[in-house]
Amino acid sequence: MKTDRFIIVAVASLMSFALAACPGASAAGRPACGNANEAAAALKPGKKLVEVKFSVSMHCAKCVEKITENISFEKGVKDLEVSLEDKTVKIVYDASKTDEAKLAESIRKLGYEVGKLQGSMDRAGSPDSL
Repeated sequence: MKTDRFIIVAVASLMSFALAACPGASAAGRPACGNANEAAAALKPGKKLVEVKFSVSMHCAKCVEKITENISFEKGVKDLEVSLEDKTVKIVYDASKTDEAKLAESIRKLGYEVGKLQGSMDRAGSPDSL
């Protein structure tokens, strides 16, 4: 399909850009210069990034794809890690734009059961007061 080919080319272009923007980065994983989202947040003082981890009732690669494609674009989401093996979704988000309850509800609307595994933590590692 032409759409699939376009998406693959777009992703490859973005990866090339990310590697060029961060000397010492590897194509296999995280850039050597740190998380791009953390770098962007550091440029905007006053932004509070919070991390939450949910247990999600996913069972296949399509579930991972569905969650990744939909939750990545939720307002305030800065980073997303979906693990089929652990059946978890870890989200880093801007607390001024969304909250834990809205993110959990977004996953529920996709048809999954959601449970909180880990409380909200600000990126400095202290518990959030949400």
